[in-house]
Amino acid sequence: MANNAYTNTGSTSLGGTAGGAGLVQKAYDRLIEFALRAQPLIRNVADKTPARQSIPGSSVVLQRYVDLTQQTNSLTETVDPDAVALATPTYTTITLAEYGNAVLVTRALELFSLADVDPAVANIIAFNLADSIDTVAQNVLRTGANALYGGTRTSTATLTSSDTFTSALARKAVAKLRTNKAIPRKGSLYWAGIHPEVAHDLRAETGVGSWRQPHEYQANNEIWAGEIGTYEGAFYVESPRLYNDFKGAAKSTSTTTTTASAASGAYVLAVTSTSGILVSDLVAGTGVTTGANVVSISGTNVTLDQPVTSAGVTSGATITFTHETNVFNTYFAGQQALAEAVAEEPHVVIGPVVDKLMRHRPLGWYGVLGFSIYRDEALYRVETSSSIDY
Repeated sequence: MANNAYTNTGSTSLGGTAGGAGLVQKAYDRLIEFALRAQPLIRNVADKTPARQSIPGSSVVLQRYVDLTQQTNSLTETVDPDAVALATPTYTTITLAEYGNAVLVTRALELFSLADVDPAVANIIAFNLADSIDTVAQNVLRTGANALYGGTRTSTATLTSSDTFTSALARKAVAKLRTNKAIPRKGSLYWAGIHPEVAHDLRAETGVGSWRQPHEYQANNEIWAGEIGTYEGAFYVESPRLYNDFKGAAKSTSTTTTTASAASGAYVLAVTSTSGILVSDLVAGTGVTTGANVVSISGTNVTLDQPVTSAGVTSGATITFTHETNVFNTYFAGQQALAEAVAEEPHVVIGPVVDKLMRHRPLGWYGVLGFSIYRDEALYRVETSSSIDY
């Protein structure tokens, strides 16, 4: 094509003018694919909802009776036992909040676009609704009081890259739920939500008491399929939606020297080299806000999630970037671990056309709801690293 004088389209992005006065142009597929998506699943854990709500309100209180203390002394035949008062019910408060998002479809976009815009926008809005609400639910789910940690660790910040998920942790989480008298979600099985990079470690585990051994000798279908299935009292659902963040122990560090100052309140540092720096690295140095992390890297500019301190970063200052271990959450839940209250179910909203020439058509979603941990004893969070995470 490059050496053909009649069909050469030139070097411009939309086709050149060489050959036949530019009659030969690039072609485009008018079917535009959507981004890859993970199926929302966390909201399904919220199986407790108000059953007989008294009135509408900005918050909903769910209550639970408290059982009487065991009475193990025998009665005396001629003595009438004293009555005891019922204990005050315990309660959980769910605070409702508005959630929503919107886009604006213009007449010009519809006329000029090579693809049909309206169905695509509706699809994107619908997924954004489910995607957003599922994240809201998980932000509450991961605040549960009960946590187990990989290896011998006792906190998130101490987890290292070797503290991966094991069968022992799976057994322990289920044992804790049964000890707490949590009601299983499917038959005798609890629900387990696990990240694929964590599931990899469980399936790769070898030796006595591991997931792999019985599958190798008795039922290897799940090995070929790459599925966990039912294991140690729980049924597993794999999803990349499961929360993970670089909040573990430091793995390595790199240092760099700024080539220009970053004024007070700035979020961007100019550095001599970004070699060895990763998104989510912890940043430290004179003038850097404590706990700042890298959110993006562009050329020799490093953007932080927090502004620099009032002193600013002076030119030539040494800044340290620390790679932290990525910590993954795996959840084990029984019935009523998570509660949900809804004032208005999230739904797609077609906004009014109010401009003078009727060129702007808003489309969005809106809902009013809230989530809260209902039974802490029915929920365990297992925090580990992954052997295949950088």
